[in-house]
Amino acid sequence: MNKKRNLAIIGVGPRGGYALECLIIELAKQNKLHNIRVFLFEETKYVGYGPVYALDQKETNWININLRILHLEERPPINIGQGTIPAFPSFHDWSDYNPKTTSKTDIDQYPPRSLVGNYLSERFQSLYGPLDIADLVCLIKEKVVSIDAEGDKYALKTPSNLYDDFDEILLTIGHQSTKYSKQLKEWKAHTNSNAQIQLFTNPYPISQFVENTQLNQNCTIGLRGFGLAMIDVVRGIASEFGDFVVENEFSRKVKYESSYKLSNILVPFSLDGLPPSPKPINAKMDEWFLPSKDQILLFEKTIANKEGQRKAQGVDFIIDAMVPIIAERYCSIPTAILREELTTSKVEDLCRSWLNDEDFNHQTIVSHQVSTLQMMRDFVGMALGKTPISLDYCIGQVWRHCQPSMYDKLSHSKLSDEVLANIIKLDERIKRYSYGPPVESIQQLIALNEANILCLDVINNPKIETTEKGWRLSKENKSKTVDWMINTVLDAPKLEIVDSAIVENLTSSDLIQAVHNDMGVATNEFGYIVSAKNDKILPIALLGRLAKGTIIGVDAILECFGDRPKEWAGEAAKVHSDWVEGFMVKT
Repeated sequence: MNKKRNLAIIGVGPRGGYALECLIIELAKQNKLHNIRVFLFEETKYVGYGPVYALDQKETNWININLRILHLEERPPINIGQGTIPAFPSFHDWSDYNPKTTSKTDIDQYPPRSLVGNYLSERFQSLYGPLDIADLVCLIKEKVVSIDAEGDKYALKTPSNLYDDFDEILLTIGHQSTKYSKQLKEWKAHTNSNAQIQLFTNPYPISQFVENTQLNQNCTIGLRGFGLAMIDVVRGIASEFGDFVVENEFSRKVKYESSYKLSNILVPFSLDGLPPSPKPINAKMDEWFLPSKDQILLFEKTIANKEGQRKAQGVDFIIDAMVPIIAERYCSIPTAILREELTTSKVEDLCRSWLNDEDFNHQTIVSHQVSTLQMMRDFVGMALGKTPISLDYCIGQVWRHCQPSMYDKLSHSKLSDEVLANIIKLDERIKRYSYGPPVESIQQLIALNEANILCLDVINNPKIETTEKGWRLSKENKSKTVDWMINTVLDAPKLEIVDSAIVENLTSSDLIQAVHNDMGVATNEFGYIVSAKNDKILPIALLGRLAKGTIIGVDAILECFGDRPKEWAGEAAKVHSDWVEGFMVKT
């Protein structure tokens, strides 16, 4: 019996590598790890870990999840017939971090992405090696540009080859390039006609800036966006000219020192000029915002109610489920603003008002009229427990703790596409708080501003004009001309703006369809694509950010190692097992 089913995994980063691992484990459990070969297609050199976790990237790129909660579970030993693939340790064990011996008052650590990349690489190679020897996998370092149906089989085309006879395909292709916005198109045309200025349309890799021969102390660099990617870029460039010296171990207050004569070389700006807020400094501070287990269970039960989901006309049902938790937490915080004067009911009303309108003003909420620098200082004080806690900061931190439940219970829900899109929009807005950086990152921005390196004069939605010298940014009576422009805004995974050969091929072939104009691809609960032609479930699965809409919460490394790859693997193993049983009967 030599007949084999061919399965392809396109994109072998953290999610693709873990999906392979889950599939092998499921097949081994069922004693069906035969009559199958998995072809792994990865166009980059980052096999098993992806460019986000590149091993050779600068140490200034930090992961935005603290080590305390970075639970990447161990892999059990796997019997593959010809032998056993040894177990692989959890990230905590691999990195010699023991949460049980860590004090709640210890400052949370945020490891460099390259360290996580090393873990992912070693984990993948320890799996791939034995599978390769057993002829169960085949790695092809080429870019897949199209998937074409050939009867009940599929053919994959790369720029130089055609691979056919595939029974099933898994797409784990991660971040895809997107079409330039009107503004970026205009800027691109501007730079094409002027060799003296530079435009970078993507913030990664950081090496494209710091290793650029034209980077010097006389450059003036505009930074489109004021989020996490911007912080990576700023830290990377600043580290080329000087050093951050920690002045206080607990507060992570730093001073920037440089031997160069630098003046306002970094000029960030965004549509609202609002900074991200840092996460609490340690577990003890974070407990102020941590819901009880009973609160989480009630929250999950409420939002998972199918009838309630069907009736939902907007985001109110998720807000109504969330605000009692937020209010209870806020009223229990000893330094919460106006804590003694507000009833729990009043706090709930304030929460609803702010969640429905980000411009809602109140004494308990940080005013948008405050300068960006003062906001950063205030948020740092809150993260340290040294400054009274504002309601918006509390909302963001409680929201962060509720996000895993929300992502789980609202994925593949009965909500309408419109309601789901609005929930995702609200979640994206709250990410300024819930996905905030470490305290030290904000302290570095403050230090750079105090050292006259980071200019915040035109941070809030400046007027932008192209000039012979680059771009002139102006706001009220202040202006700044930059000769470099770096786009640090990462586009949302909207199917309609993705500029990728394989996605365009699937769209034009009517194999995939968007859940909503503002979202990604429609899939079922196991990750299999729902055909745009007839709503038929295809033997093509999609895991990751392009499934956003069907799935909520897809980007983080914890999601790459979450339930979605396991659910796909369980179904894929069942399909293969049924095929093997049927094939054995026929033969």
